[in-house]
Amino acid sequence: MKFYEYGSREKPVIVMLSGSFCPACALDYLYIPLSESNYIIVPEYNGHYEGSSAFTTRRKEAALVAKHLSELKINAVDLVYGQSMGCEVGIELIHQLIDSGVDIRRAIFDGAPCIRLSKPYKVFMYFKFKTMINMMRNKSVDEVMSWKFLNKFTNGDTQSLRPMIESLIEIAPFLTKESIKNENECCYSFDFPQLPESIQRNMHFLYGSGEKAYKTCHKLVKKAYPHSLMTVFEGYGHMTYSLRHTEEYLKLINNDNGSLLFLQNEDVILKNKE
Repeated sequence: MKFYEYGSREKPVIVMLSGSFCPACALDYLYIPLSESNYIIVPEYNGHYEGSSAFTTRRKEAALVAKHLSELKINAVDLVYGQSMGCEVGIELIHQLIDSGVDIRRAIFDGAPCIRLSKPYKVFMYFKFKTMINMMRNKSVDEVMSWKFLNKFTNGDTQSLRPMIESLIEIAPFLTKESIKNENECCYSFDFPQLPESIQRNMHFLYGSGEKAYKTCHKLVKKAYPHSLMTVFEGYGHMTYSLRHTEEYLKLINNDNGSLLFLQNEDVILKNKE
């Protein structure tokens, strides 16, 4: 695993975790502006770069992040942020950091696919992911953007995910069958680590109303972490709100006055502004 660090060590610490099959740079539209007032740590998962060993498991990848924070002598993390699969790695990371005495102040998880699928369905999803990654090798961004299934994935807003798709195409040559299989397992074998109420009250789950992760997972998330806040962006797909309204989204992350983090602990439906 590699680690990229931005900003001043004296600033609040933010750990940012990318989604499945996405490199660390897929989050640069967030961590570049955030680094002006925070110290950003962005892991590059195993299996996501040339010469790397394969992606391992949610627990092992999280343990490597926890070890890195320990080596940096960081005993307080202002924010753990995750997208898609990075949400599951992030929840596991919080679980491990609590055990090691690190103070976790906030967490924001966007598009968390927190679910445990049956073995046959996981086999199907592995085949689907493997096919997708293989098809992306040596393809242009425009070719990939024209795929019909992406339109459904993004709730009709594929263009917003263009930067993320560009980064995915970039690392597709390095993603082995083992990495794809293990990331598929990471996504769809979630066990909901127990977290204290004090942590849950500072966890904020974000979903687009049009994404499959919301439709299949949000009730499971609320059952497992009943004290957490959940916001649903009406009419948006998987993580598309963050790309279409980045400035507003950054205010939420920075916890400015008036951000959604100050709302009461209840589900919030935001109307599509366009």
